[in-house]
Amino acid sequence: MIEIAFVNDCVSKLQSCLDQGPIVLYQGKELRSLNEEVVDRIGGLRVTIRADEHPPPHFHVEYNGENNSFSIEDGAPLYPNNGLKQYFRNINKWHSNNRGALVAAWNRTRPDNCPVGPIQ
Repeated sequence: MIEIAFVNDCVSKLQSCLDQGPIVLYQGKELRSLNEEVVDRIGGLRVTIRADEHPPPHFHVEYNGENNSFSIEDGAPLYPNNGLKQYFRNINKWHSNNRGALVAAWNRTRPDNCPVGPIQ
């Protein structure tokens, strides 16, 4: 077997591509089949970050059949009149203790062609 050493970062680019999930062909377009990362799950509660999202960077919370989206920047609800209104303070407190994990998950799941890039 012959081993060839790469002089640039093409291997790390492949690793980054693989980390973003498998590419699937759907209606003539290449898409990632990995579309969300579960950041936390407790009982009926799910906190997720989805790939290829719209601005601003945000996370999703689903609980007891309700859901809403919240800013990663400050934990504020993106849709204040949608679900989970009675839990906004709870979610904001959780966000303040877990913002680092949300930022890491957001940055880890950004596809190459995502309209919203990593959080600095």
